[in-house]
Amino acid sequence: MLIHADLHSHSAYAGGARAGGRNQKEFNKKLVNRFNESNELVPFKGINLLGTGDVQFEPWMEFLKTNLSEVDYGIFEYGMNSNSITFQSPKYLLQTELIFTGPVLDTGKKKRVHVIILFPSFDKVMELNILLDSWGVSRQNMARPFIVCDTTEEVNQRVNAIFDLDPLVEVIPAHVLTPEGVYGGNLRINYLDDFFGDSAQRIQAIETGLSADPSILALIPELDNLSLISNADAHSSKLNRVGREFTSFKINKFDYKSIIDAIRRGRIDKTAEFHPTEGRYFLSGHRGDRTKPAIHKKNQFCYFSPKNQPLNDICPQCNKELTIGVLQRAFEISEIQGGNRSLGEGPKRPFITMVPLIEILSYSLKISTISSKRLLRKYNEIINIVGTEANLWISDTITEKLIESRIEENIISDILLVKNGNFCFKPSGYDGTYGELKIGETSDFSDIAMIHET
Repeated sequence: MLIHADLHSHSAYAGGARAGGRNQKEFNKKLVNRFNESNELVPFKGINLLGTGDVQFEPWMEFLKTNLSEVDYGIFEYGMNSNSITFQSPKYLLQTELIFTGPVLDTGKKKRVHVIILFPSFDKVMELNILLDSWGVSRQNMARPFIVCDTTEEVNQRVNAIFDLDPLVEVIPAHVLTPEGVYGGNLRINYLDDFFGDSAQRIQAIETGLSADPSILALIPELDNLSLISNADAHSSKLNRVGREFTSFKINKFDYKSIIDAIRRGRIDKTAEFHPTEGRYFLSGHRGDRTKPAIHKKNQFCYFSPKNQPLNDICPQCNKELTIGVLQRAFEISEIQGGNRSLGEGPKRPFITMVPLIEILSYSLKISTISSKRLLRKYNEIINIVGTEANLWISDTITEKLIESRIEENIISDILLVKNGNFCFKPSGYDGTYGELKIGETSDFSDIAMIHET
């Protein structure tokens, strides 16, 4: 069977500490409402399996333990599903994201690195919390706690301790090329073991992140034999966030062990990816309205492709270091690891590129508010024709159904243009800013040098 899985999600708690006092009841209501919204919307995207997010955070774990039922080993189902007649509710897998803080060689500084943890049972989640307590990790008010390490050996020992909780616990470096990914430009690390130590040898997979895809990660030689997975990393239940990336597995049995085996053995049918230029950290640059590390006025910004990168990565406007983009880091690491590869070289991994349907409709109908009722009505109308967003991008026969439908010609045209690759994001994403969709045109992101003054 083919399973579309998004194994990196977040609860409403991930935005900060737990609400307290008089606000706790209202906060919990919002938490549950958002979870219900995600449970309702994810099937429209074609997602069959969703990570729970933040499972080790005890208020959230208690909600999950109360409301999830195990339907097969390590696979859970939510008890409330109002649209099950039309769409099959997603199953859930226990998952969280933790932040390791460890030293960067020869800098005297520490880097934050995000990692995804997958668990086969709630018992193993609770064992993780015992580990965190033994390390003195502040976790009671942190949905994504920081595991602060003083040495690379300490990172190594603690990652190994998490792996050792159970043979089927999985540790996966998250969005590896973004600033707080292990390879990211916020303090440069060029090899996995420079941060993770010997525990890097136990890492079987990495997450591509929204600003990269398999063709970009193929630049990096030490990833050649690792599996690549893609996930939405959604912090909200909006249609342009949930299910915006996923991983397709071909498995014989829909259970936790089969998913982990597929990850470890590289049995991944395909990944479904954001176009990297839409991702918030694709190019290096500084956005407008920036206050840290230096002041930029509202319309004072700059961004660069690697070939045009300013000397020493210094912003020509504020004279501080630029936020280093994913594309630049991929080429840097390729050279350092001896690959010296060009885009298109390296292992060929099957993947498709998607643009969230709601974003295409926003562009076609010139409606900027994603939650617009008119936009949502049109979205539902199209989903009723194509089945799911996954079908829209994966199936070649969907085109005929769209053409035969009563959907407006300009909308059909825009969808087909995107399916055929006749679109771009201009400007591309940079310094925490998403790329801007343009349909019916393409752009060359290899030769960009933009310096915009007020």
